[in-house]
Amino acid sequence: MEPPPPPSSSNLTIHELNVNLFEPVITEENDKKVASIDGILKATLQIPIQSTKRKLLLIVIVDKSRSIQTAWFQIQSTLLNLFSMISNVDQEIILEILFFNSFCYRLKYTKENFRELILNEKPNGKTCFAAAFSMTEDTIKQYYKINSEFKSERDFDSQTDTAIVLLTDGSHTTTRDHKKAFNNLRNTIDLVKNASIVASTMGFTPNSRFNDLDGIRRLLGNSAGIYQYSDPSDGAYALQEKLTFILKYVLNSSNTFNLNIKLETIYNNNNNNSITTDGSTNTTIDNQKSLLTFNNESIKSSIKNNYQLTLDQFGIGEISLGINSSGYNISEVIVHFDINGDEKLKEIKSISPTIKNDQSEESKYYTILIGLDSKINLLLNEIERFNIKNKPSEAQKSEYLKQIIQYQSKLSEIDNMKLFRIKSGNRSELVELKRQSLNMTSQLLDLINSWDRSEWSTTSNARVADITYRYLFKNTGRQRRMNLKVARNSTNIKEQANKFKDLQIDMDELLEDIAQDEKQSSLLDASKQLFTDVLSLSDWTEALEEKDIMGFGLSIQRPESVIDDPTQIRIQDISTTFICKSSIEDAIALSLEVHGQEKTTGGFEVGHDKQSVAVRGRGREAINSFLPLYLHKEHWKPIKYQLKNIIAYFVTLDPLAFSFDQINALFLVLGTLISKNDIGERELLLAIQFTRTLREVAVHLNFIPRMLQQLDAIVNNPIYLISAQPKNLFVLTSYLLVLTDKELETVFKNGSCDHFKLWQNILESSIRRACYTFFDKMEQTKIDSFLFQILFGSNDNDNNNNNNNNNNNNNEKIQEINNEKEILEPNELFNLLLNYKFDQIKFKEQQDYGELLNIKKKTFTDDDVNQSRFIKKVNQEMVQSMIRISNLLENRGYPNITLLFNSLRYVKTWRSIYKDQDNIFNVIDSRYGIPPNEYIEIMKNGTRSSSIGGSGVVNNNNNNNGIGNFINTINKFYGDGLNFTPEILLDHLRAIIVQAVSYRINKHATFAVVEKKLETSVFNDHKKCITNITNDVMYRAADAIRSMKAILMFSATMDKAARSTSMDEFMTTIPCIRNSLFMKFTHSLMSFGNNQFGELKFVVFLSNTYVTCDDYGNILTKKIVKHTWEFGKHFYKYMIKSFGIEKTKQIVQKVNHHIYLHDHKTFNQNDDGVWENN
Repeated sequence: MEPPPPPSSSNLTIHELNVNLFEPVITEENDKKVASIDGILKATLQIPIQSTKRKLLLIVIVDKSRSIQTAWFQIQSTLLNLFSMISNVDQEIILEILFFNSFCYRLKYTKENFRELILNEKPNGKTCFAAAFSMTEDTIKQYYKINSEFKSERDFDSQTDTAIVLLTDGSHTTTRDHKKAFNNLRNTIDLVKNASIVASTMGFTPNSRFNDLDGIRRLLGNSAGIYQYSDPSDGAYALQEKLTFILKYVLNSSNTFNLNIKLETIYNNNNNNSITTDGSTNTTIDNQKSLLTFNNESIKSSIKNNYQLTLDQFGIGEISLGINSSGYNISEVIVHFDINGDEKLKEIKSISPTIKNDQSEESKYYTILIGLDSKINLLLNEIERFNIKNKPSEAQKSEYLKQIIQYQSKLSEIDNMKLFRIKSGNRSELVELKRQSLNMTSQLLDLINSWDRSEWSTTSNARVADITYRYLFKNTGRQRRMNLKVARNSTNIKEQANKFKDLQIDMDELLEDIAQDEKQSSLLDASKQLFTDVLSLSDWTEALEEKDIMGFGLSIQRPESVIDDPTQIRIQDISTTFICKSSIEDAIALSLEVHGQEKTTGGFEVGHDKQSVAVRGRGREAINSFLPLYLHKEHWKPIKYQLKNIIAYFVTLDPLAFSFDQINALFLVLGTLISKNDIGERELLLAIQFTRTLREVAVHLNFIPRMLQQLDAIVNNPIYLISAQPKNLFVLTSYLLVLTDKELETVFKNGSCDHFKLWQNILESSIRRACYTFFDKMEQTKIDSFLFQILFGSNDNDNNNNNNNNNNNNNEKIQEINNEKEILEPNELFNLLLNYKFDQIKFKEQQDYGELLNIKKKTFTDDDVNQSRFIKKVNQEMVQSMIRISNLLENRGYPNITLLFNSLRYVKTWRSIYKDQDNIFNVIDSRYGIPPNEYIEIMKNGTRSSSIGGSGVVNNNNNNNGIGNFINTINKFYGDGLNFTPEILLDHLRAIIVQAVSYRINKHATFAVVEKKLETSVFNDHKKCITNITNDVMYRAADAIRSMKAILMFSATMDKAARSTSMDEFMTTIPCIRNSLFMKFTHSLMSFGNNQFGELKFVVFLSNTYVTCDDYGNILTKKIVKHTWEFGKHFYKYMIKSFGIEKTKQIVQKVNHHIYLHDHKTFNQNDDGVWENN
C-alpha cells in the first residue's frame, strides 16, 4: 500500500512526529490470550502566522462586590502579576481592566501608578452584570469604531483581536436588565469584522452560576473560550492560580483549532507476530488485529481522533495522544492531519513506530502512565455526560470511586527515586505524565466525594467543566522547563533557546583526549565523583551528554518585594548537595501536585515557620531552588543559553521575568556562603567553584561595569547618599571575589587606604541599618541622651542617679566600668573595647532596645549646651556605651559583626591567592572545577578566627567579634600606611555610631548630604563628623531648654491667673489665641471651683469682654485681647462633660450676654426704667 501524495500547497509544517509502543499487557478473552499494547503519538505542528503583526485587546472584567472581599488579595496579586506577564509577551497587548459592582468603570492607569491604583481598590456594593456588559460594549465600540459617523471609518480594520476574561463570585443582583445588555453586547460583537473575539469566564464560590458563565463564554465572540471554577475550600491561593491559568492561556494562545487525525496501519510481510512477556511464554497474535488505534475518545477504539489544537502566537502547537495496538507487526503508520477542514492545512506523514519493550523501568513506567492517561480521559468523558437532569446512580458513583482509587494505587507504584535514575530527556516526559495523572485523579476524587456529601447542583457542573478545561489545555499550560517551550513569548530569550536547541556537545572527543593523559584522567575522575547528581546518580559529564547541567541546591524564601529588589531574597540554607537542572525541575513538578506551590517552592510566603521542600539533600536538608556551576568550558555552553531563564526563575518563579538587577541575587548567595561560621571543606569547594561561575556570569552578561559602579559608590561617594548606595552588603563583599586586581584598581586608586575605607564604610552601613531597628519609635529625647553618652560620656549627677539601676540591666555579663575617677590612656580604653566578654541576649517579642543600651533619659541644661564647643576625648563612660551597642550588633546586626568578620577574612585570604596567581580561574578550570589542595588549605587557615592575631590585637581569648576588633582587623590588614592610633580608631568608631544613629532614616541621611552638604566621611574627617552630630544634638537640646523655660513661664502665668484677686491682674495673664499653650490655659480655668472669682474669670475669658458699671449706673465694656475665640461644638460638649448641661447653659448665656453688651456699646437707664444707648 503506497501512501497518497501530500497536498502540493500545504501550509502545515510538521516539525516532529513520533509513534512509540511499549510493553504489552496480556489478558485472556474467550480462552485466547490477547495482547494490548499502549503507546503514544507525539507531534509538533506549525501553521503560518499572519504577516501583519496583530494586536490583542485584553478586557479583564473583575467583580468587586462586597461578597468577594475574602479573596480580594488574590485578585489584586493576579492583576499585578498580569502586567509582568504582558511585558514578556512578544505582541502588543492593549489591557483594559473593568471593575464592576453596582456600577462599572474603567481603571485609568499608567505604568507608574497601576500598582497603587489596584491596591487601593476595595470591594463593596452589589453585582450588576448589566453594567459590566454595557461597559464592555462601549470598550469594543471604541476600539473597533463601530457605528462611526465617518465614512472613512466604516471599513476600519484595527488589526486587533480581543480576549475577554470575566471573574465573578455571584449572579446579577440589581434591577437593571442584564439580558438586554448581554444581547446588545452580542450584537455589537457580531458587527466586528476581521477579528477574533473570545470570552473566558471564572466562577468563584457556589454562588456563581455555572450555566450563566458557561453560556457567556460560549455565546460571546466567534469562538468559545474556557471556563474555570474555584471554591474557598480549594485553598488560600486556588483562585489566584486558576485566574492566572486563564490569563496565561489567553496571552500564550493565538487560537484554538479543530484537528482531525486519522491513522492508517501498514503491516509487516510476515503473517504472525510473537510477543514475549517473560522470556518463556510466546503468544501469537493475528496480524489483522494489530491495528493502531486511538484510545482516548470513547471506550470503543477508533482510527480517527478529533483534537482541540491550541497554537501559540508563533503558530506552533503540540499534541500528545494515547494509542493502542494488539501487536508489534506494524511496518509503518500513515498519519493524516486535517486542521479545520482547510485544504491548505492538510498534511500526510508516514513514520515507523519505535518499539520500547526492553523490560526496563522506563518502558514499564511509560506503559503504566500512558494507559492511565487514556483511562482517566475516558472516565472524564463519561462523567461529563452527567448534569442536574441526568444524575449518576449510586452504583456508578461506587464504580467511579473504585476506578480512581485503582489509578492512584498504580501511580504509587512508580517510585520517584527510580524515576530519577532514568535519563533526563525521557524522565521529563514521564514526570509530566505522572504529574498530570496525579492532578486529574485528585480532582476527580474530590468531585466524586462531593457527590456523597450533597445533591447534584450547578456547582457539580462547574467542577466538571473546570477539570475538563484544565485537562484539555494541559500541554499549552506548561511553563516548567527553562528552554524553548517556555521562551517563545520573548524574542531575545527565543533566540537563546534556538541556539540551545542547535547546540552540539561532543563529549566523546573530549573524554578520549583526557583518557590519554593519566593526570588529567585522575582529575576528571575526582571531579565526576564530587559533582554527581544526588537523585539520578549521574555525574556532570553524563548529564552534559543530554545537554543537562550540574548545579547545587538551596533553600530560600521570596517576599513579594523581590520583584522590585531581588536582594530581598531570604537565604535559609545553602546546600552542598549537587543536583542536575532537570532533576530539580522534575522534583518540583512532582512535589507541586502533592504539596502545592507554597510547600514546594515557597511561592511568595515568608516567615520563620514557613518551610518549603522540593527535595532533600545529602544531609536531609531542604532544597527548593537551584543554581548552576561553571565546572568546565564545555559545561558552560548549555548554561549560557539558559542563564537568564534560570536567574529569573530563581528570583521570581517566572523564567520569562528576567531583569538585569536580578544578577545581584546570585552574588548575594555567594556573599552569604562566605560569611558562614566554621565554613567546611565541601563548602569551600562550592564557594570557590561558585566564585568561578559568577566570574563567567559577570563577563557573559556584561555586568562588570555595574559591579565597579557599585563599589565606587561606597568607596568614593558619601554612604549616606542612599539612592546611590548598594542595597545589600553581602553583594558588595562577593564582588571583591570575582573582580581582577586590574579591574579593582579603577576603584581603589589609593591602594590599601581605599580598602580600609571600603570596609569601614561597610561597617558603618551595617550599624546604620541595625540602628533603624534599635531606635525605631524611640522618643527623640532618649536618642539624644544616647548620643550624648557617646559624645561626652555621663556627668556626675547622671552616674550617681544611675548607680542603683546598673544591677537591673539585662546585660549582666558585660563588665561595668568602675565609676571612680581613674583616667585611662587611649590604648587602655581601646583594650577595654577589644576584650569585653560577649553576652548572648535573649530577645523578647516586644524588645526595649533602650533598656539593652542602658539609655537614661537626660534633662539637658545650659551647661550641656556650652560644652559642645569642643570635642571631648574618649573616656570610660563613652567606651561603656560603645561596648553595649557593639554587643547588641553582634547579637542582632544587619548583618551582624561576626558575619562581616567572616567575610573580611575570606576576602582578604582569597585576594592573597589572587595576587600570587593571576590565572587562578584557569587553574580551577584545568582541574574540572576542583581547586588545588593548596588553595583549600590557604582558605582554611585564613578564615579561622584565631588567624586575626598579631601586633595590636589583644583579643587572645576570642571574647567578642565586636566593632573594636573589626576595625582593629581592618587596620591590621590595610592600615600600614595610615598610622591610625588607638585614639583615632576610637574616634572613628564614635563618629560611625553617632552618624549611624542620627542618619538611620533615609530622608534624614539624604537631607544631611544633599541639602545641608555636611561632611559624612569618617575616613576623611572624623572630627568634622563628630562636630556636625554634636551641633545637631545641642540644637535640639537648646530648643528643648527654650521650650521648657516657656512652659515654666506659662505655668507661672496660669498660677498667677488662678490666684489673682483683681480682674485687672487676671486680664494681663490671658494669652492670645495663637499661643501654643492657649488650650492648656483654657482647661486650667475650667477648674474654677477653688479659685477666687473663678466662674467670672472663665466667663470673661470666653467672652473676651470685661463688663463694669460706674457710680452713675452706666455699663462699660472692654475688649481684653484683639481676637475673640469662637469655640465650637467640640468644646461645648467638653464643657457639658465637665460641668453638666444646666451649668454649661448658664455659662454660655453669661458669655453671650457679655458679648451682646459690648456689641451694643454703652447703655443707661431712663426715668421710666428703660435702657437707652448713649
